[in-house]
Amino acid sequence: MSAKWMIAAALLLAPVAAHAQDLTLEQRVQALEDQLAIQRVITNYSAFLDARDYGGYVGLFTEDGVWQNGSTRREGRAQIREMLTGLFGEPNPDFVNLSSFHQIGNFEIDVDGDTARAKSRFVFVWRGEGGAPTPALSGQYHDELVRVNGEWKIKRRVDHTIMPTAEEWIAEIRRRGLNTLDD
Repeated sequence: MSAKWMIAAALLLAPVAAHAQDLTLEQRVQALEDQLAIQRVITNYSAFLDARDYGGYVGLFTEDGVWQNGSTRREGRAQIREMLTGLFGEPNPDFVNLSSFHQIGNFEIDVDGDTARAKSRFVFVWRGEGGAPTPALSGQYHDELVRVNGEWKIKRRVDHTIMPTAEEWIAEIRRRGLNTLDD
């Protein structure tokens, strides 16, 4: 096994290794599968948002799931979808996003049976002057997840914007002719 693979395996297994002596092989494999499945939910969240796949996006939430940023709170899939259409409008079926994307990383995932808590960091990049990729927004997601019919779903997501400030971000959204979350 190459050094690169050994490091990758060690990083992946680190959260499980601390309690490995207390777990069976089956439990350790299940813990890894749960962490990877939750990481996929968090990654898909950004991929669906970037693709304007609102059905896929809201499908990552429980029926009564919550999305929150500061005092802005949306409850249930219908309100969350309305938020997306308010921000971006209804996408053209042939929509291809050539203007922005989210980068997600630094996953911290703690699973407890059929519930989990996760933190991740994001950077939102959009097309800047001359087409240059320009970081526009960064922050951290705090998620509560539950297993529903064998699938992990977001029960509650709190989007903590770090840079720019909320006021600076709203001003930029308005400058670009987009709606704010509270419009």
